[in-house]
Amino acid sequence: MEKWTELRTAYKLAKLGTLSATAQAIGVHRSTVMRHIDALEESLGIVLFQRNDKGYIPTEAGLEIMRLGEVTDNQFNNLSDRLQSKDKPLQGTLTITMVNEMASLLMPTINQYQAQHPGMRIDIIGDLRNFKLEYGEADIAIRGGPKPETPDNVVLPLVTSEIVLCAHKSYIKKYGQPTKSNLQKHRFVALNEKQVHLQWNDWIYKNIEEERIILTASTIQILRHALFSGIGIGGMPKAIVAVDKDLVEIPVGESWQLSVWALVHRDMINMPKIRKFIDMLKQQDDWRIGSL
Repeated sequence: MEKWTELRTAYKLAKLGTLSATAQAIGVHRSTVMRHIDALEESLGIVLFQRNDKGYIPTEAGLEIMRLGEVTDNQFNNLSDRLQSKDKPLQGTLTITMVNEMASLLMPTINQYQAQHPGMRIDIIGDLRNFKLEYGEADIAIRGGPKPETPDNVVLPLVTSEIVLCAHKSYIKKYGQPTKSNLQKHRFVALNEKQVHLQWNDWIYKNIEEERIILTASTIQILRHALFSGIGIGGMPKAIVAVDKDLVEIPVGESWQLSVWALVHRDMINMPKIRKFIDMLKQQDDWRIGSL
């Protein structure tokens, strides 16, 4: 027996939580919903739902079914978009995931995209988690660091920034000029979680005594505020340091490259709403990397 109908029923049940709501949503009787779930669990040999008086709660396997259903549902919902004329106005939502610090990179493209396609809404998810594009959790992912090796995603290079250590002039006025030989006497700011792709942050933890790291934060945005307030030495793009008269590069014999990539699932990249945004993104020649 073909399993698509049963998978669709399980997806709706995982999403809605009750037999009645699921039956109403797909236009069948409650008993049909139960029969589909029982048949699917028997076929897969695994429990998809925990039953209780409040409804049906998906197990880990049930959540996987829900994710599969979501991406399949998205594919069907966007089928007309794929087949439509390129001249037909775009309508809907484009979901982009990135860390908060990369938001400034995309704003010029988003502005241009929505000017050309006013029917499109942009939904930005600022989160460190790597969302699963194959399950439709996002349309586009913007990630920094080494080139991602995910086989099912198309990986597009966007920009590479050189990161250096620097201090604000107000810090230097208060604590003196940092040099390579006196760094252990100075104060540093760093992320409170070590992240592989932020090599400058890792360098601080490896080369600076713990008591000299006097402020840690969960986001680079907070560290930037601390740096500009003269609290300590931190990492910034060299291009920003070069044009900001209040920032002074600290020569430590090290600099770090941070590459930024756009990821799109290979099955989704030719959807008009995604393809048109990616094309604009690749053409953007005014990258703003001051928040990295």
